[in-house]
Amino acid sequence: MSHAEVRAVLKPVQELRLPFQADKRKDPAKLPTPSVLHLSVEYRQWDGPAVPFSEDFGKKGGQVYSRDGTDPVRSCNEVEVAKALQTIRDHAFWISSYAPSQIPAIWRPWTCGPDEAPAWLRALDRRVRAFTGRSRGGIPDVVAWNDRDPDASAIFVECKGTKEWFKEGQEDWVAAALTLGLSDEQISVAVRQFVS
Repeated sequence: MSHAEVRAVLKPVQELRLPFQADKRKDPAKLPTPSVLHLSVEYRQWDGPAVPFSEDFGKKGGQVYSRDGTDPVRSCNEVEVAKALQTIRDHAFWISSYAPSQIPAIWRPWTCGPDEAPAWLRALDRRVRAFTGRSRGGIPDVVAWNDRDPDASAIFVECKGTKEWFKEGQEDWVAAALTLGLSDEQISVAVRQFVS
């Protein structure tokens, strides 16, 4: 059911099942590369004035206009996916492992750091890390869930641009989570595609 729900709210213009595979690896993969649904999601690229890191979190040309016209008007793929998933789940947040305290104030209502994540997600993350041997990173960008049965209702969406690649830790996290019982229906990739 998760993929149908994600399609309904993200309204992709194209979808493909593709490998969730790191561009470069230092260590051999412990598990086979998973194949997940990649959804091409259209955005209008932000063309407003340039802002400092404190206001764009280094997104620069990757910023977008809000898809639904609501705040924040200057947005990003992760925030827009979280906003969309909040319409089908009790909660949806961009879980930023990188400097969550530095996320711009206008995006914070849709974000949280790993330490602020709910107990069920921290427990899953610990199991995955015990399996992979990695101490940080890798969890997909946006996680959505219902209060009732969060594990079964969870949706994980990795957000990428058309020229961005997966990192080794991301591939390992997804492969391990699937091995530990997550359904492939619960994981997808939202590929940001700019339109004129």
